[in-house]
Formats: sequence, C-alpha cells, structure tokens
Amino acid sequence: MIRLLAIRHAPVTVERVFYGQTDVPTTLDASEATARIEHTVAEFGPGTIWSSEAVRCREPAALLSKRLGAPHRVDERVREMSYGDWEGRAWDAVPRAEVDEWMADWQTRSPPGGESVTAFTERVATWWRELEPGHHFLMAHAGVVHCLDVVAGGLAWEKTVDQRLDFLHAKRFTRARSSLAHRPSSEGIRPK
Repeated sequence: MIRLLAIRHAPVTVERVFYGQTDVPTTLDASEATARIEHTVAEFGPGTIWSSEAVRCREPAALLSKRLGAPHRVDERVREMSYGDWEGRAWDAVPRAEVDEWMADWQTRSPPGGESVTAFTERVATWWRELEPGHHFLMAHAGVVHCLDVVAGGLAWEKTVDQRLDFLHAKRFTRARSSLAHRPSSEGIRPK
C-alpha cells in the first residue's frame, strides 16, 4: 500500500503574482513552518520525505528529514506549474488578452513559454505512479495537490480547483501497490 501525506507550504509574502516555480519568501521561516506541521508528519510516520527544489518546500522538508530521521528526496516532478514568461509578474501586469486566451482553454493551452495543465498533471502522475510502497510525506505546492486530486482521487480539474487548499493544510492519498485504482482521503486535515 502506498500512503501519501501532502501538506501545502507556508503562506507566501506576495499576492496576485504568477509565482509558480519562482522562489518567493514565506511569512514563516522554515523552522516556524516545520514546527506547525511536525506533529502531524511525525504521527503519519513517513519513510521518505519529498519536496521540489523551491525553498518554500525544500527547507521545511529538509528540517523534517533531520528531525524524523527519514531521507529527504528533491524531485523536479513535484515542482509547481510553470507560468513561463508570466513567472514573477503581477496578474495585472500581464495583458488581459493573453490571460483570456489562456483561460479559454486552460487545461491544454500553456501560458507563453510555460506548461499546460495537461503536461503538469502528467508530470505529477509519473511521480505518483513510481512511488514505492510505504508512507511518503510531500511538502507540496497547491497545484501539485490539485494534480494529485485528479490522478489519485479521480476528480475533474474543474472540481479540484474549486476546492481551496489553505497554506499548511494537509491531504492524504492512498493507492494499492499493484493497482492504479486510486482512493483518496478527500477530507483535508489541519496540522496541530
């Protein structure tokens, strides 16, 4: 059985910015973020701790790895979606016509120089399918958790994006080792 606990990173200091794969500061430093979720992660008992290379995910994951004695693995497949040319730009700094064009077919079209939701989902799905049996923890990006809702939970993208995932909020996913039939735990949990 594969069990995954995914917790979204700490709140960021930017608002209304396309920050996907851009490193942005958080309102909590890594030790503060770790302190807020450590009990929940320890109780789950991960054998492996995963994160993207983004500082907002990598640093708390590395601290949890040291504190819990579980290996930390950085994997580019669990990076947030790339917004390409829009990365780091304020929403209102991107021409409205460009955003409207993307939103007209947002699942298959990508922002200029960026990644489509379809490609993003497949990237995360590849990581999910290759997980070994056991308990895994992922210090996650919201988009990656939405991808997991789709690939592990069978939700439609339209449904998962309607479900807000708060910062430092957790979701659990499970999968039988020999099956790609997925059974998520759709209820979120708030770490202590």
